[in-house]
Amino acid sequence: MQKFMLVLAVVFAVNFSASGSTPATRADNSGLVTAHRGSSHAAPENTASSIRQAIKDGAGYAELDVQETADGVIVLMHDDSAKRTTGINKPMWEIPYGELRQASAGDWFHSQFRQERVPTLEEIIEIAQGKIKLNIELKNNGHQKRLAEETVNIIERRKFTADCTVTSFDPALLRKVKQLNTSIRTGLIVGQKSANREALFTDHNYEVLSAAYPLVDEEFMRLAAQHRKQVFVWTVNDIKTMNRMLKLGVDSIITNEPAQLVELLRQRRAKT
Repeated sequence: MQKFMLVLAVVFAVNFSASGSTPATRADNSGLVTAHRGSSHAAPENTASSIRQAIKDGAGYAELDVQETADGVIVLMHDDSAKRTTGINKPMWEIPYGELRQASAGDWFHSQFRQERVPTLEEIIEIAQGKIKLNIELKNNGHQKRLAEETVNIIERRKFTADCTVTSFDPALLRKVKQLNTSIRTGLIVGQKSANREALFTDHNYEVLSAAYPLVDEEFMRLAAQHRKQVFVWTVNDIKTMNRMLKLGVDSIITNEPAQLVELLRQRRAKT
């Protein structure tokens, strides 16, 4: 019997060790920690490496930006121009995917990422599935043709509907997403004060308000609760503001420092 119990103990220990601590940490954080453009403090933004680092850091979500190439491929890119991160001095809507794929998307950040390439949304969802949820921002550069349609197609094809939130500054893009698939959760990004603040909370085309953190106060949170909207805040990189947002009860904090926020949450849990 003692030998049997010893074997059980060893098997349990091996299984526990193999599972690692990150999944438990991520479950505890649920959606509270969102890595901005992936873990962009440690890897080039909007790349496979930054998404993998966000998973390693224990984030519940990774935020990323998507645009169309000249030939309609949905890829990760924040700026209208690809120059800052790839060296290609053209707007995104003039660059075919094949040309974009030839350029390094990581050398600007550090030479160790020289082989990094601009990823497609489909590639990133493949990395994320079962490991991290995605906040997919649709970029409105005024030249998109089928950005909402193709993004929804990819989400549906990859069976990722329950694991993402599609966000945008453009309400029209969010309406299009909802028309295509009402099950996909959407969020309006808000960067400045609105003349009619309450109207933000009554629109039924989105479930989330993703707001610049200076806009979020007790009244903002009261209106969000009243209208059953979730609140994401961006971009919070210091402990003091993280604590203030947590005290207000926001649903997710978008940060360039996800590992720091994960540790803060661990410390807060330890005190309770």
